Amino acid sequence: MSKKYLIVISVCFLLLLGGASIFKDRLNSRNATSVVLEEAGLKSLTESVTANGKIYPLKEVRLSLELPGEVTRITISEGDSVSKGDLLLEIEADNYISSVSQSNAAYKQALANLASAKARKSQADAQFKIIESDYNRRKELFQKQIISATELEASESQYFAALGEKEAAFQAVEATNYQAQSANAGLQQTRDNLSRTKLFAPMSGIISKLNVEQGEKVVGTAQMAGTELVTISDFTEMELRIEVGENEVLQVTEGDTALIEVDAYLGEEILGIVSQVAYSSKALLDQQVTKFEVEIKLLKASYEKLISDERKLPFRPGMSATAEIITNKKENILCGPIQSVTLRDPNDEDDFDEKIQVVFVFKDGKVLQKEVKTGIQDDTNIEILSGVNEGDQLVSAPFKAISKELENEMEVTAISEEELYGER
Repeated sequence: MSKKYLIVISVCFLLLLGGASIFKDRLNSRNATSVVLEEAGLKSLTESVTANGKIYPLKEVRLSLELPGEVTRITISEGDSVSKGDLLLEIEADNYISSVSQSNAAYKQALANLASAKARKSQADAQFKIIESDYNRRKELFQKQIISATELEASESQYFAALGEKEAAFQAVEATNYQAQSANAGLQQTRDNLSRTKLFAPMSGIISKLNVEQGEKVVGTAQMAGTELVTISDFTEMELRIEVGENEVLQVTEGDTALIEVDAYLGEEILGIVSQVAYSSKALLDQQVTKFEVEIKLLKASYEKLISDERKLPFRPGMSATAEIITNKKENILCGPIQSVTLRDPNDEDDFDEKIQVVFVFKDGKVLQKEVKTGIQDDTNIEILSGVNEGDQLVSAPFKAISKELENEMEVTAISEEELYGER
């Protein structure tokens, strides 16, 4: 074999090896997981809790009558303004008027009996004094042996009879006095019942609901849950009542600021302050989701622009609204994409209790798994307290790769978000 021929074979062999190496590199490049990167950097984060609810007056009262009866008069309509003490409605009072008359007569009779008993007591007291004086005088005469024992015994008998009559008269006065007090209490009760046939406004406000018509029979609250007749609302202060899940309610505290958007005024931002956070859930036993009521007071200064001569009350009870409660805010902190943080078991076992928070940092064509500690977060970013430095390239997509596929020192291909979703 000639020297020239050997050289040709050697060159071809080298070209074949180079081609195989290039093909292998291209094949590995095609098989490498494609990922999207985003840089960890300093940002400002606002953590919030968002929930929907209804707007109600901060102060409102639902009124019922204590007594049952037929509504005979209604002096107000829905939307009317009322002042404290105004008459709202009344029910049939004839039976209660009769009861007052009967009780008044019984009380007067009791007073007459008391006066008669007192007169008898005065007579008994006077008679007793006369007999007592005569008895004492006869005792002295008997001691001087001027009168006989028989005369003394007769006087003594009269004395004890008068004493008994005096005591009986005293007890009669006490008894009739109690009867008079009882009759007076009965009279006051019937008068109170008569006054309860009328419903008066306990506060100033607006009639936001009227649930009864004239002629309708209503149930009183004396023995059962009465008919709710009228609702009076004070529209000078409004509040939003929302329900927050058990995983978020612990983040909310009284005094937190809330950004509110009312469905009827889309695009208008209204400010509110959390005024109360419920300590007990209203959820029933058969409900799987546990929620707690949070009350947010609307700041009037933030919605005064909605008030006009034609619309003096911009809100009505029951209007729907969405609140974003600002629970925490930090400036100039190290953050990364929220989707970059995932849970992994350091022992490659599917034990949730042992899982840690990790991110994958891109470096020299590979990803490095880093354990991190996190803080507050918003919808897109999360605070990273440790494990990552500013400027690190974090894998932010795809989710399946971050949560399951990526491994430490695994080779990947960095592409743009448009290329990633374009491939799909």
